Amino acid sequence: MNRQVCPFHADEDIPGTLLNDDGAYTFTCDRSTGHPTPGHHTWMHAPEPVDMPELTELAQELRLDVELPAAIALYPGRWVEYGIVEAAYASANAHDFARLVERYSHTAIAPTQYSASAFIAATLGRLSRTGHVLFHTGPATGRWRYNGQISWWALPPEPSWEDRTSWVDLDRAMDYVPGSTE
Repeated sequence: MNRQVCPFHADEDIPGTLLNDDGAYTFTCDRSTGHPTPGHHTWMHAPEPVDMPELTELAQELRLDVELPAAIALYPGRWVEYGIVEAAYASANAHDFARLVERYSHTAIAPTQYSASAFIAATLGRLSRTGHVLFHTGPATGRWRYNGQISWWALPPEPSWEDRTSWVDLDRAMDYVPGSTE
């Protein structure tokens, strides 16, 4: 079983819940105080590829700590499904997103073990551990429905889970992915 310590409670050892077949886990600290937002704190851990030690450096170079929250900010007070964050980031940063697709590919082009989506989701997971973005697991819709469950993202303060926008709600095409075959 995968376990992590709550980043805000050094004495709280949290068992992880497997999120998907890629080895991503979710963790929830049930304490109601001491987190950046009141209530429980949930974060995600997605494994990074062993052959990409510069992953954090690339995320910093692309300013993903600023650009990904900016993509989520387009939907204030709402939880947004992962694909919406990716599409919003790609639309605002087409050149940088094309770099990620060139480097990691994308499942909208061809099956791949590690994709631009995995890289972005891993970065969002790191940002959730610091409280910059909020994570919630939820139903995967539309293009990502094959996952069953997928990550949903919001900015603090935590919105109600009833206030959410799914990929299906936007009826978005995959045309933002360079080389998409969908």
